[in-house]
Amino acid sequence: MIRRVFAALLVPALLAGCATGTGSSGGGDVTITFAWWGSDSRATITRKAVDLFEQRNPGVKVQTTFSAYAAYWEKLATQTAGGNAPDVITMDTRYLSEYGSRKVLLDLNEGAGKQVSLADISPELAKTGMLADKRYAVPWAQNASSLVYDTKAYEGIDLSKPMTWEQFRAAAEKVSAAGGFTKRGVTDFGMLDSALEIWLRQRGKQLYAPDGGLGFTDADLKAFWQLASGFRTSKAGTTAEVSASYNTAPEQSPLGKKLTAAEFAYDSVFPSFQKANGGTMGVAPYPSDDPSTTGQYRRPTMFLSVSARGKAQDTAAKLVDFLVNDPDAGKILGADRGLPPNLKVRQQLAAAATGTDKVIFDYEAAIEPKLGAAPPVPPKGAGAIQKLLQRTYEEVAFERLSVDDAVARFMSEAKKDLQ
Repeated sequence: MIRRVFAALLVPALLAGCATGTGSSGGGDVTITFAWWGSDSRATITRKAVDLFEQRNPGVKVQTTFSAYAAYWEKLATQTAGGNAPDVITMDTRYLSEYGSRKVLLDLNEGAGKQVSLADISPELAKTGMLADKRYAVPWAQNASSLVYDTKAYEGIDLSKPMTWEQFRAAAEKVSAAGGFTKRGVTDFGMLDSALEIWLRQRGKQLYAPDGGLGFTDADLKAFWQLASGFRTSKAGTTAEVSASYNTAPEQSPLGKKLTAAEFAYDSVFPSFQKANGGTMGVAPYPSDDPSTTGQYRRPTMFLSVSARGKAQDTAAKLVDFLVNDPDAGKILGADRGLPPNLKVRQQLAAAATGTDKVIFDYEAAIEPKLGAAPPVPPKGAGAIQKLLQRTYEEVAFERLSVDDAVARFMSEAKKDLQ
């Protein structure tokens, strides 16, 4: 839906230009807009970092907005189509091709974008913001896929050690039984493109092929959905009614609302889960049937991009450089979005990390030897695929479609979305 609205309204947007930024970096007052997704706690620290940027740059005003993930992309599509995209855009790998290929984002290798330094950013992580030979985004943080879990519920079960999918299902079922099956061991993961991607990588496959199509077959998706359904039917996983609320902020997720004891998520969201749940939480790797590979990789949590239509691109690029590379900004932001992309800042924070930040730093240090290379930037339509996967799997969970029929529907519609 986002892709269709975006495409239909983009032409007039390109003619209109962006009016969110006022003034210029050449002198006088400058106002730029900056938007991101996330929780209230993320908003608090991000605004604090922005305040510091304003203090160091008299005359600059940054207007900030944030929302939950799904709402963020719906709003951004409308803003961009209307010629009012934020000057600094928080970008996701699922949508980088969509926005970058339509010339919505500034090439950070040119003009104002050159202010954004990559000198201290991991080269492997930095290249994830490239599309063809243009740099449309710079990583704002690094994270990795993980299992966030309630340590009390899983007491006596060491999730940090290698565990097969069946072993984890049995452990999750045990947790469900201990709670009288009112609180399940793990949130159903069948609707998650992130879980599907890791499961595929464990089997030597990818979510997307180099030509922009799907990197897996009908049989692969059937096996994955059968796996997830097995968790649900054995009561190791959540019911369809509970799982339907998954794609929300951590505060409203099954784990955040204490309806489940574990959830597959990116480790960067761990602090928000910890705050929402209130219990003592831990982070563990994915289960894998092959102990030599977890399928996990160094993932750009999110990117920062500059609008190609903004009137204050110099100031916008300056804010991006500050948020990515400034040590004081790094201290404020911590590991809320994941590990800092700037390796010097990361090293400083790791040495002093406490609380939830320390959990994330320790987790990624432990899995570092098994992390693989990041996949190429997903093709246009990847955001639609995420929604399609969730929507179609819900039909399976509610028993309105068989797995075979759901797979057939998904594969047919996915091919259209990726055209």
